[in-house]
Amino acid sequence: MHFISYPRTAAELATLLQLGMDEILRLLRENKLRLNLRGFLGYFLKSQKHDRAFVSGTNDKLLAWFQARVEGGQGPAALVYHHTGVRALHGFTIERVDYCRKADRTEYTRQREREFPAVRKAWLMRIAVADAAELEGAGILRREIDAMASTGKVPEGYQVHHRLPLDDGGNNADANLILMRDDVEHRAVHGYYNPGEQRIDQLKYGEQGEVALPMPPADTIVYPNPAMGYAAERVPNVEFLEIFN
Repeated sequence: MHFISYPRTAAELATLLQLGMDEILRLLRENKLRLNLRGFLGYFLKSQKHDRAFVSGTNDKLLAWFQARVEGGQGPAALVYHHTGVRALHGFTIERVDYCRKADRTEYTRQREREFPAVRKAWLMRIAVADAAELEGAGILRREIDAMASTGKVPEGYQVHHRLPLDDGGNNADANLILMRDDVEHRAVHGYYNPGEQRIDQLKYGEQGEVALPMPPADTIVYPNPAMGYAAERVPNVEFLEIFN
């Protein structure tokens, strides 16, 4: 079967998928095929994302990828989607979480929109004083740390991330917060085509399901933190696509 080596249109992607995922992965490994990751996954998952068995299988495969990595002595990392290419976030774990989307959306909105802004400000002010050396060692400028200490301002290019999402029993306690660089790390953790995000998207409010969730390292308040070996590494897209085979 003839295929386009760099498929972009829906028709070209449909022709490519007729080869089967095993063949697509082989062509990618042999550099005989190039893919726009977002375009390919968007087309491929159009008919798969509501298939609970398929999405649960991708969550299981991602957990197996993590387990094999740790058992192979490579150290913990999360394999995550980003539209510019897949990343391994060193120091992250991938955990099987019994996820339940909060049925009480009023309470969720209160925590997210009314409680969190004040909590975030106070937390940033505290860590700017107590953990200034760690923040500076992670590459945050001294002037940004001083602004955090005086006003609770989020450093430019960063987000305050909930380790366990507020939508799943997470809370605004200090222990559940970490400062994360927005791009690529924070955006990659929330990448829409991550198996966990696909599983969460299937859940109705109040419904429960197992999710493979990327969890930041517990011993740092900022990510990335190269001084501790915690950084994002670009990995071949084919390694991520194997999860969907």
